[in-house]
Amino acid sequence: MNLSKNIMDKILTIIIPTYNMEKYLRHCLDSLIVPNMDKVEVLVINDGSKDSSSAIGHEYQDKYPQTFRVIDKENGNYGSCVNRGLKEATGKYVKVLDADDSFDTGNFKEYVDYLEKFDVDLVLNDFTQVTDEGKVLSKWTGHNLPTNSVFGFDKLGATCNMMMHAVAYKTDNIRNIRGGYHQTEGISYTDQEWIFLPMTTVSSIVYFDKILYKYLIGRSGQTMETSQFMKNIWMEAKSEQVMIEEYNSLDASTANMDYLRNRLRTRADVVYVNYIKYQNMTTFDLHDFDKWIKVNSPKLYDYCSAISLSAPKIGISCPIVKLWREGKLKHDISYYLCLAYTSLRTMAKKKGKHITYFDGKL
Repeated sequence: MNLSKNIMDKILTIIIPTYNMEKYLRHCLDSLIVPNMDKVEVLVINDGSKDSSSAIGHEYQDKYPQTFRVIDKENGNYGSCVNRGLKEATGKYVKVLDADDSFDTGNFKEYVDYLEKFDVDLVLNDFTQVTDEGKVLSKWTGHNLPTNSVFGFDKLGATCNMMMHAVAYKTDNIRNIRGGYHQTEGISYTDQEWIFLPMTTVSSIVYFDKILYKYLIGRSGQTMETSQFMKNIWMEAKSEQVMIEEYNSLDASTANMDYLRNRLRTRADVVYVNYIKYQNMTTFDLHDFDKWIKVNSPKLYDYCSAISLSAPKIGISCPIVKLWREGKLKHDISYYLCLAYTSLRTMAKKKGKHITYFDGKL
């Protein structure tokens, strides 16, 4: 076997952060077994699992050594797995796949062939949210994006609702970020960092207009489960602070700054609104975070004052962060306001109307 040739021929590296995922890992890895998988490098980063995750990964490595490789390491949480994977990656493009998620196998074969047709900074794909039983809950599609042709970041727009499931970057772009790219280690929710600083390297994009990524929703203990999220909301806040520091270090001429500003607003909204709604479920102190934002990102701080639960078509608006800062928002009141907002948003969606959190500009 000519190892150097195999390394050179890899069009894609898939990084799979893995911690105690024995229940899901086989399904994840099986979804990557396609006729052209010799062009793909799959790095199973075993993050100190206490179950059989490592053994399962090694089964696939033994059976398909040209594609699968297991890297066993001490526990360092999600970001440490991505960091290690980036050090080891040999593919032209790099994509992250969570061990409890999977790819649409048929479309993955086409996706690999699709990657070989282009030389771009970012490849987008459609994804879907699914349950353990395979029921489709929602789909993300590129809608009006061009297909089979290269386009610029302006086609996405600053307010695009990007998620890590939809992206693959050119690996060299990530490695060549000034100062280096390094995800925060020891915390969860650093998938937000994956769609932040790397976007400054993007000017050319192509769009694969088929469902590739299948994002599992509803797993017990999942980080996005409300109880887990509120227990660890300090991690979301920490990741937001890291991104603010990255943003502050950039030159004003850096590409896609409007997009970065929008990401900071979006994640700040997640921290503030969820805290106000569920503050009885966490020991996190939003006041400390709020003071830090005021010092390190005054414009974002001012923007957050305008975060509202608002339904313009219905004539309802409540500046919840402003009221919270003034001590005028009691928990029981804020909870029911958020509950009412959720109900209004659901009703408006059914009627084809839009309700937004945001009533201000940075």
